[in-house]
Formats: sequence, C-alpha cells, structure tokens
Amino acid sequence: CRSTDGMLKCRLLQLFNIPPYPGPNKMRDCYCTVNLDQEEVFRTKTLEKSLCPFYGEDFYCEIPRSFRHLSFYIFDRDVFRRDSSIGKVAVKKEDLQKYHGKDHWFPLQPVCADSEVQGKVHLELRLSEVITDSGGVCHKLATRVLECQDLPIVNNQCDPYAAVSLLGPSRSEAKKTKVKRKNNNPQFDEVFFFEVGAHCQMTSLKYIFNDIETCSMYRVDLWNASNLKFGDEFLGEVRVPLKVLGQSGVHDAWYFLQPRDNGNKSVKADELGSLRLNIVYTEDHVFPTEHYNPLRDLLLQSAHLEPVSASAAHILGEVCREKQEAAVPLVRLFLHYGKIVPFLSAIAHAEISRTQDPNTIFRGNSLTSKCIDETMKLAGMHYLRVTLKPIIDEICTDHKPCEIDPVKLKESENLDTNRVSLNAQGRNRFGLKNFKKRWFRLTNHEFTYHKTKEGALCSIPIENILAVERLEEESFKMKNMFQVIQPERALYIQANNCVEARDWIDILTKVSQCNRKRLSTYHPSAFLNGHWLCCKLSADTAPGCTPCTGGLPANIQLDVDGDRETERIYSLYSTYMAKLVKMQEACGSKSVYDGPEQEEYSTFVIDDPQETYKTLRLVISAVQTLEQQHMQYKRDKFRKTKYGSQ
Repeated sequence: CRSTDGMLKCRLLQLFNIPPYPGPNKMRDCYCTVNLDQEEVFRTKTLEKSLCPFYGEDFYCEIPRSFRHLSFYIFDRDVFRRDSSIGKVAVKKEDLQKYHGKDHWFPLQPVCADSEVQGKVHLELRLSEVITDSGGVCHKLATRVLECQDLPIVNNQCDPYAAVSLLGPSRSEAKKTKVKRKNNNPQFDEVFFFEVGAHCQMTSLKYIFNDIETCSMYRVDLWNASNLKFGDEFLGEVRVPLKVLGQSGVHDAWYFLQPRDNGNKSVKADELGSLRLNIVYTEDHVFPTEHYNPLRDLLLQSAHLEPVSASAAHILGEVCREKQEAAVPLVRLFLHYGKIVPFLSAIAHAEISRTQDPNTIFRGNSLTSKCIDETMKLAGMHYLRVTLKPIIDEICTDHKPCEIDPVKLKESENLDTNRVSLNAQGRNRFGLKNFKKRWFRLTNHEFTYHKTKEGALCSIPIENILAVERLEEESFKMKNMFQVIQPERALYIQANNCVEARDWIDILTKVSQCNRKRLSTYHPSAFLNGHWLCCKLSADTAPGCTPCTGGLPANIQLDVDGDRETERIYSLYSTYMAKLVKMQEACGSKSVYDGPEQEEYSTFVIDDPQETYKTLRLVISAVQTLEQQHMQYKRDKFRKTKYGSQ
C-alpha cells in the first residue's frame, strides 16, 4: 500500500433543546466546531438568540493524518464575546461506519478538561537486579518513558513532561521527566527505578512477582507545563498492570493516552441537548500505480468508445445511487490526464441525441450535468478567487456599507454613499494612502506582517507565494519596492534601503522556490487606473509579460493524484457490484429478447448490449483483481501488526 487517505464529509444540521442561558434573556448565540481529536478543522457561523439553531452547513475535506475521535464542540458566545463550551459529540473512528450517510441525533456530552486527551506514549518496563553496596541483591523495576506522539497544542503551546508512579499499598513514589519545550512529539528517553523486592542475598522470583502483583499498577501522567496561575494542564494518562511483565520480566509497548476518571456525575440523555449530523467517512488504501493500469485504461478509453453509453465511465454513472458520487472522481481523473474535453463532449452529445424535449437538456440529474458542474467548479475556482476574493475581502475587512437595494437600506444608510463605497472597492486599490509601516516576520511556514511586534494582521502561507520580484519605481514613484505575488493578488512592499530589499527578495525566493505552482512570468509594474503599467493590458488577471527571475516553470494544472482517484472509482464499483451484475443480465436480456423491456432493467441506459456487456466483463474482472489485492494487503497487515506496536 502506497498511502492511506481518508475523506470526510459532514453536514451539521441542527441543535435541539440546549439548556437556556442563566439570565433574563435565556437565549444563546451558538456555533459549532469540527475537530480531529483536539485539532479544530472547521467552524460554523454563529446563530444568535436560539436554543434550537439550524445550521445546514456542509464541511468536506481530506484527512491528512490518523485520528482517534471525530468531535463536534458546541460553544456559546455571550455579550462579552467570550466563548464557553456547552457540550460535545465525540465519535470513535472505528464507529463512523455505523452512521455513514445517515441523519442521526447525537446527545451532547459535557466537556471536561480531564477527558480532552489525544496522543500516545511509548513505555518500556524491565525487572532488574541491582547489587547493593553491602553485596546484597535488590530487585528494581526499571521503567523507561521513551517518547510521545501527537500531543495536543494547549493555548498555542505544548511543553510536556511525564510523571510516573507505582499504584498500590504503601506505594507513593512519583517521579518526573524533564520538560520538553515547544514539542508535541517529545523524545524523553528517561529511566526511573522502583524497588519491588527486599534487600537480600537471594530473593526468589516467586516473592518478587508477588510483590509486583501487590503493586498492581504502573501509572504515567502527561502534563503541559503552564505559566498560568491555574497550574499545569492534564494531557492524559496510562495505567499499565504490572502482570504484563510475565515471567520474562520485560514489556515494551505503545499506549494511547486515556482520560482521567475524577468521578464526575453522569449526565442524563439529552440534558445538554442534541445535535443532528450526517457523517460520511471513507478511507482509501492507495496502491502503486501499476495496480490500477487495467481499470484506469478502461476509464480513459471512455471518450473514444462508441457508443459512449457502453464505456466504463458511463457505466459507473449508471450504477451509482447518486450521479455526483461518480462525477467527482471521474472529472478529476480525466482532468489529470488531459482528456476532460473529449469525455464531456462525448457524454454531452449522447445526452442531446437522447433528449426529446430541448427545454430539458442538461437540466436533469444526469452524469453529464454533474460532470459539467464539477468541471466548472474546478476550472473556475481559480478565476473566481483572482477576480472576486480581493474585493470581498476588502468589503469584509473595512465593514463599509455596500447595500444598494433601496428596500433593504437601514435608516442610517444613504444610497448614494453606499454606491460610492461599493464602487471604490477593487478600483484604484493602490496609492500612497494605502501604504502603512508594518513589522514583517518570516518563518519556514508563513510570511506575516504586524501593526506592532505582536499580533499578525495578515499571514501568507509560504506555499501560497507564486513569485517574489522587484517592482518598477514608476508604479508608485517609490524606491526599493518589491512584490510578493499570491494566487489572489500581489503584496507590494517598500524596504528601508536597497540592501534590505535585495535580502528580502533573496530569502523569500529561497523559502518558496520549491512551490509547485510558482509562476514563470509576472508583471514588473502595478495594475493602476484600469491597466498594467508595464504591458498596458486592461485585464488584471492577464498573464505576466516578463519572465520570472527564478526561471521556474508555471504549474497551473489541477493537483490530482490519478491513482487515488482510480482507487475511489474502484471503491464505487465494488460498492455497487450487485448493480453491475444486474446490468450484465440486462444486456443479455436485450440481446436475446426484442419485446417490451423488463421493468427491473428499465433504469439502465443500454444503447449497444453487446459492447456494454464486453465493457462490464472487463470492469468486473479489474475490480475483482483489485479486491483480491486489498484483501491480501489487509491479511498481511493483520499478520504483521503486533499488540502494543506503534
């Protein structure tokens, strides 16, 4: 298996019957976050003055890492703009399939600091003999805390340490590791000794193991060293029964951190309210590219096969419950291999030829309409970002009134003023008054600027830097100018002197030179008064007129993993295998029977039964081969997986 990729699609629908605010108003202003363990990945809008707010928001993402829980936290924002948690829903990763694609009401559970844990710890326990100064033998339990992984970031920091102890009668030793600053994957590798046997010349193993049984438990607590007055934050604990040592006296294993049981009272069902969710989670095991050659070749031949209804791609649209399911991976696959135009042309021509009412062309729930929609989304997204995002960002940042519908005007607003305000957005965006003195900061991950030394006004991820070039002096009649070009717009900066300008250009170019989407051309002057000063083109999205000094090629193609898209198509075929078999039966029925079509086969579009049957046979064979490879991979993984291994 080359990689394992997860896809998550959540629809956050509605909160119901959350407890009222303890005040005269009683209403709440609530929002919801989606978290992978403790990492927030999405936040809804805040709905005001409701105890049963309806969100109806969709969230779709690729899961870039492993996780244990998919969690949803509900927060209330009060009049002082402070956020307090109301409750949460946490679903274990292995339980996600229970709720796959179904609306489900989940009762909210209380949020407790002692239960918010994530990460794992690597421990080693070993029973050792130590010779004392008097020549006697002392048996000690050597416990090694090696490392932790995936600890949470608490209040923008993670300074972890471990506290270890033995639990049992008369056992109260507690020892701590050193604090590892700013590291959520700390390497401790510290050893602690606990005495478990009496000092004597010969101590029987039976006596020692009885003593170990009495101690019963080895405990490790992970903490975040905090400078706050409230003390250190609990990150999780592990309790290991000492009987795991067995007769060998050695134990080495990874453990997930667990919540701490403080004897909190259980909450009755629905006491905190409930949240309606629709969760779809899929996990793809992507193999090396050669495994997908037969299926991928079948799919890419679809644009040239006649009739196109007999092609592998069209068949996928016929068997999927939702056409959108098939359209997304098909469009991405054809885009990746540069075959999207002939494919769309072929299926569009076939749909037009089948259409009896011209008013319904491309308006039905067809594979053609869904593929065209998906292509427009992917191909048009960059254009929309370039043309509209800067203007919308300015409107949202400046909070200028832009309403020009007289019916919707507020009493304090003026229609003419709003028109002027709206027309100013995105026009003549650059001038002397737009330049402000700012602090700049560069790391390996982002380029930020600040009004003061603290608190960033804007953050530019390094991966979003497409080019860094000088800006000609004529643009603003200012010296030592350079530009940081992003997908949406360019940031124009004036350095204090020519040396500083060169240093900034050099270092920014170096940290971004490996970006795959770097430009090959750029505009050396600004876009002012409706045109580029350098080439006089009037479109602010016009490609650059001068080669970039970095000399790196432009890469504006869609970033798609063809193997992963083929794996997803395989998963769809596998899911709907029964329909593929039924479609085969329909082809056989049409080939030998010219009478009225049987009702159970009427849902399939089959223009050429023999050609369609031939494609179906090849598709089923390719899917079954991949299915066997997946089963073998799972058997091998199960065989190699050892309890306690990482």
